[in-house]
Amino acid sequence: ETYAGGCLSSPLFGRFPSASCNLLARAPLEMAPVEEEVSTDVVPVDDQLQLAETYAGDAVAMSQPLDVQLPNLEEVGDLKVHHREFRENQGSFTVLHHQHLSKSMMSGTFESAASNGGITRYEGSFKGDPQDDGPIPNGVGVRTNPDGSTYSGEWKDGFPHGEGEWKAPDPSSESYMGEWKRGKRHGYGQMKLANGDLYEGDFADGKFQDRGKYIYLNGDEFIGLWDKGMKVSGTFYFKDGRISTRKYQGGKLISCQDFDARKKSYRPTITHTQVHDPERTQYGTQALFSGSGMVSPSGVKKD
Repeated sequence: ETYAGGCLSSPLFGRFPSASCNLLARAPLEMAPVEEEVSTDVVPVDDQLQLAETYAGDAVAMSQPLDVQLPNLEEVGDLKVHHREFRENQGSFTVLHHQHLSKSMMSGTFESAASNGGITRYEGSFKGDPQDDGPIPNGVGVRTNPDGSTYSGEWKDGFPHGEGEWKAPDPSSESYMGEWKRGKRHGYGQMKLANGDLYEGDFADGKFQDRGKYIYLNGDEFIGLWDKGMKVSGTFYFKDGRISTRKYQGGKLISCQDFDARKKSYRPTITHTQVHDPERTQYGTQALFSGSGMVSPSGVKKD
């Protein structure tokens, strides 16, 4: 823009209206001298109108609602569907990929014949080159196994890895939802067993590990520590109100201390040796331990 004769002149829109000129003329601008020579050429009127229409059209297009498709969009032809059939009817592989980029597989399906005659089917995202590499699940996908069980969730390098859910086939209600690592339950998760029991807590290498709560079908609960799928120590909270603190070694109960809800106090601790002492477990024995009744092999004292 240039300042000439009390009016601003723009190469795009020409001189401002006379009202602006009069306003500016009443308060002339004080400008420092400029050494460079400034051109005062004005763009022809036809060019000005054409530019104004172009900008106005862009503004209208950008102001349309987001659910209205813009016209004259170029068609993208870089994405192609690639299909492969494996030898001896072992399966098929169909995937969408970018034809100009190697290892650009996006999503697709994969079916493979199992040794028992069933079909394993995967639908989701892959990694690798569709021309040469085998179908490697990577990202998010769903796999249906020949027995009807399913896994849906995150994958990495062909293994369930990350967050995911596994469900057994009907009529079983067995399931697991939580974290995975290289195809095994690893991290925090919730597992429902086939017999109706529930486990909620930490996993490592597919087994119960560290902190966890095991809820039996009858309502009893065990909360404590685990190691490689076996109890280490913790407390039983029985549905009938009894509380029992127990310690284990190699999966075997070594000590037990029960809480007497009626007397509001703990009973003496019983060791594994005392629990399995024949003199205390034989039928009809009169042997007593610390003033309490006979102890059954399961660790329950009889008053």
